[in-house]
Amino acid sequence: MEYLSGRPKVKVLEEKENYLKFVVDPLYRGYGITLGNALRRVLLSSIRGYGIYAVEISGITHEFTSIPHVYEDVPEIIFNLKQVIIKGSLDRDKLHLKVKGEKEVKASDFDPNPNIKIVNPDQHLFTITDKKGEVEITAYVKRGFGYNLESENKEKGFPINTIFMDTIFSPIRKVNFEVSSSDVAPFPKREKLVMEIYTNGAINPRKALKEASEILKYYMGIISEFKEEEVKKELSVELLPIPSRIKNILRKEGIETVTQLKKLVNSGDIKDIRGIGEKSIEEIREVLFKTEEAVEEPSFFSKPIDELMDEFALTDEELMRLKEGGIKTLKDLLGYSASDLLSDKFELPSKRVKRIENKLRKWNLFLRKEKKK
Repeated sequence: MEYLSGRPKVKVLEEKENYLKFVVDPLYRGYGITLGNALRRVLLSSIRGYGIYAVEISGITHEFTSIPHVYEDVPEIIFNLKQVIIKGSLDRDKLHLKVKGEKEVKASDFDPNPNIKIVNPDQHLFTITDKKGEVEITAYVKRGFGYNLESENKEKGFPINTIFMDTIFSPIRKVNFEVSSSDVAPFPKREKLVMEIYTNGAINPRKALKEASEILKYYMGIISEFKEEEVKKELSVELLPIPSRIKNILRKEGIETVTQLKKLVNSGDIKDIRGIGEKSIEEIREVLFKTEEAVEEPSFFSKPIDELMDEFALTDEELMRLKEGGIKTLKDLLGYSASDLLSDKFELPSKRVKRIENKLRKWNLFLRKEKKK
């Protein structure tokens, strides 16, 4: 038997290309179902994969129709496209095929794409029944996790004849586990966990297990680092390092404490105060941030950068660079300027930084000011 880790010992019982069976033994009572449930849920819900989520078929404007000289109708073709298993390297991509003449069309008939590998090239798509038949298809591919309904996949900016579909992104087919008495002699009152992972071939099951374990480790780490926040006394606006002119304006408006100022900034009502412009508002936000008096709920600022991945349209590589550079939460991100994000440390493209700035602006937040040269 092969060992994956230390104590408790993890033994691989059986391993194939798309299947892994392993045992964790010995465990304290109750830990078998705890670990089994947690791993199973993460494996089924949070391992990212690729799938076709939209398709254009030449000459077809909606799915409830048929194609001349093609045996299958459009709904059946869409169903077959959903079965195509894909490995990809980009967050979004396309597949294209154009076929003529009488033949069975399979997934292997898609034009070669260096960024995409079709795991099941023999997957049947449709059959052209006459030599006059001609079909052209563009299939849109993206990365995601879990299961998306057609309504969740719909996006703007696509041609009017685009047909969106449900997509199974998860590369995990099935996860089983069983808890029973330990086989280790010195521990008769302990238990063991036997687990099976089935994938669709787009990911190695051992890699999927490692990925799921890392996800759990990350979230457990957040909980282990939790510290009860001290109750803060009311801090006077007079103590903030902001210009006297702004303090005088706030005093006239009856804003005396940092809590009152936070509410004013958070609601956006500060824009209605005469004499305080955008530049002053940005300065106030930065001061509040530096004094750890957040303009939103603390839990919002502590949101992991992973959970903002889609909001900021980050790729996996970009997310990894941010985390390696010390940006693990929204609060960490706000401590950097646009130039910092563009630097060699993070190497974010300018369009991504612009996206981040625009999204933050909608939340009444800003990146750190650029240092004066």
